[in-house]
Amino acid sequence: MKSLAEVVARHHVVICAGSGGVGKTTTAAALAVHGAEQGRRTMVMTIDPARRLADALGLRSLGNQARKVRIGGGALDAMMLDQKGAWDALVERYAPSAEVRHRILANRFYQHLSESFAGSQEYMAIEQLAELHASGRYDLIVVDTPPARHALDFLDAPRRIAAFLDRQVIRWFIKPYFSAGWSTLRVMNRAAGTLLHRLEDATGVKALVEISDFFNAMSGLFDGFEARVQVVDKLLHSKHTAFVVVTSPEEQVLGEAEEFCRQLAALDVSLRAVVFNRVQREALAGVRRLDEAWLRELVGSVIKRSGHADRLVDNFLDYEMQARGDQVRMEAFRRQLPPRTVVAAVPNFDEDLHDITGLRRMIPHFLAA
Repeated sequence: MKSLAEVVARHHVVICAGSGGVGKTTTAAALAVHGAEQGRRTMVMTIDPARRLADALGLRSLGNQARKVRIGGGALDAMMLDQKGAWDALVERYAPSAEVRHRILANRFYQHLSESFAGSQEYMAIEQLAELHASGRYDLIVVDTPPARHALDFLDAPRRIAAFLDRQVIRWFIKPYFSAGWSTLRVMNRAAGTLLHRLEDATGVKALVEISDFFNAMSGLFDGFEARVQVVDKLLHSKHTAFVVVTSPEEQVLGEAEEFCRQLAALDVSLRAVVFNRVQREALAGVRRLDEAWLRELVGSVIKRSGHADRLVDNFLDYEMQARGDQVRMEAFRRQLPPRTVVAAVPNFDEDLHDITGLRRMIPHFLAA
């Protein structure tokens, strides 16, 4: 594959990852617009609660349900994962009966878990991704992940949720003395009582009976969880899934991107492409440095006000130095990438991209080989 557009064309799932503030959401939205305009039924999904995707697409809001985006000739849907809503939808979908569904949704431990359990947002994102992929409604799904550190949580979520739902742990929680409450538990097992005290402190849920009842009610869903964990893990490692790292040319950000690429490799996930975003145009063009003396003379001959010409030239030279630094860092980063990784460079535009017309300005840079 020679271009980012070709990467998008050859994959069913494109996952965009990167540090915060590098334009990852905007890149994901632009890739989705391009995919839709190529005739593919496309979904772009974000798990970033900051509503950046809605802003990039020029929408007032996005929610947990697919929303159609008007782009002219293509078919594009967008959604923003709502963690609580996604958990509720999962329970609605897999609860064996209406009674069990109501029991789970009303359980206080479940309500806390579905709103704030560490890692559950990332897992629900993958559940949602697997559900969308299995539905067959989309030819292309573009995922906007949280900033890099949490994006690794996204990749690791299936393993961690599987560990949380370990069968032996579940069996432990649904023993009769748990349902009987603290007094019985202390008699039966002092060590377990200490552990549960810690669990209650961590979760803020003080009703042991509700914790036990949660696991009892959810036990019918856990069998399906294991199978789904395997499905989503397989999807993340599939040859039809492409990981795209978005970065800016700043030294610190490139360092984070480099570390993220190493950790992707450690997780046996193939990196398909890197996007250098918000690059100074001079860094892209490789402009030859101008002679400073000649430049000062030229500008001084046009601007006569004392000091103005020198300040203008100083500002230009600083800008030029930054562009040359960006160019050197990008080239060094490119050399350490795995062979056949596609690299795209997108310039720093003169305004933020807040609608479909703006996103289309990025697309020609995806097509470049």
